[in-house]
Amino acid sequence: RPACRICGCGMKKRDYKKEFSTLIDKFAYRYSRWQVWNDFLSLSALSLANVMPGPENGEREEQYLSIMDSYQKEYQEAFPKMLGLVVLALEENPEQDFLGSLYHYLDLQQEQKGQFFTPYHICEFMSELQFTGDGKAEKLEEKGCISVNDPACGAGAMLIAFANVAKRHGINYQKHVLFVAQDIDRTAAMMCYIQMSLLGCPAIVVIGDSLAKPFPHPDNEVWCTLFYHLNQWRFTTGEAGSETADGMETADGIETTGGSMERTMIRLSGNMELLEGADGQLMLSMERAS
Repeated sequence: RPACRICGCGMKKRDYKKEFSTLIDKFAYRYSRWQVWNDFLSLSALSLANVMPGPENGEREEQYLSIMDSYQKEYQEAFPKMLGLVVLALEENPEQDFLGSLYHYLDLQQEQKGQFFTPYHICEFMSELQFTGDGKAEKLEEKGCISVNDPACGAGAMLIAFANVAKRHGINYQKHVLFVAQDIDRTAAMMCYIQMSLLGCPAIVVIGDSLAKPFPHPDNEVWCTLFYHLNQWRFTTGEAGSETADGMETADGIETTGGSMERTMIRLSGNMELLEGADGQLMLSMERAS
């Protein structure tokens, strides 16, 4: 049996794609898989966006309830379980484009637009090339941050790979890398936003035509991750920011705990939290992923 990636024990690894497919198949007799997929993405993105207090919270909550109320209770219970599986998959292996590969696993590219997302290992290779002789360490020391832009982001594989490569090169991407993603397809952009959020990337995800209306453009729909809000003062001038003695940023509505605890936890709204592992990487997680 393959060893557990987390602790090295002999437990069999879970097949999160298969478990997700089993959940989405429960809708088969009443809803199309494409509709359920897009509603899952919208519900997850709205939940992740609303962990940060802001003027759009009320509107997002209404959108969330409107989508959820269109399903009977037996189907409503499946959506948080789906998100829980995505969380667990990325916690177990953050070096992957889980939603992009899941999209193909569910054959959604055949059902709709025939999209094909670039395999993660190709994105990883291209990201490594970006660090070859580019002096990113010097740029980071000079400016305090670096940025990366993907104008056709898809599910975010290129940006996920860049984050992991940056980490291997000793750069804390959760504090010192600004990710800007844009895609004309809303489904793809929502997939990117969810994964950027769960992996702790300070990201701006834009829905719009990169050629006709590149970011920033007033017609674009913009989604910012929690880690962007926590680190916004690093990337902009004139923004107030605060750091606690243990180096953890604070923001209104977020309670942080740190010090000598083995794992730092930031409690957010609902059942979401931030966890810090032994390697110091923070990640959005669920208190009870089920």
